[in-house]
Amino acid sequence: MNYHIVLSPDAKADIRSARRWYRRIDRNLARRFSLESRITVHRVTQFPYRFPLVNETVRQALLKRFPYAMYYRPYSKLVFVIAVVHQRRSDDIRKQRSRR
Repeated sequence: MNYHIVLSPDAKADIRSARRWYRRIDRNLARRFSLESRITVHRVTQFPYRFPLVNETVRQALLKRFPYAMYYRPYSKLVFVIAVVHQRRSDDIRKQRSRR
């Protein structure tokens, strides 16, 4: 069963920010980051309960080739992504956004 994905405005901004950062280094790196983000979204929509819980309701899916984590909450047929952040920053941001 595929779930419908909803990216929060913060998650969209996270992805844009990371893509801009990688683009400054190399345009191809930015494209690969975008592709890896889409692949991770696809994995999450296909199997949202496969990824580990980081608290009572929020789950974490790691991007395979980049040091980023996607934090999300699955609902009945919906996956709400709250953050896509570098793993060094992830705990603080995830905690702030999961309270909302």
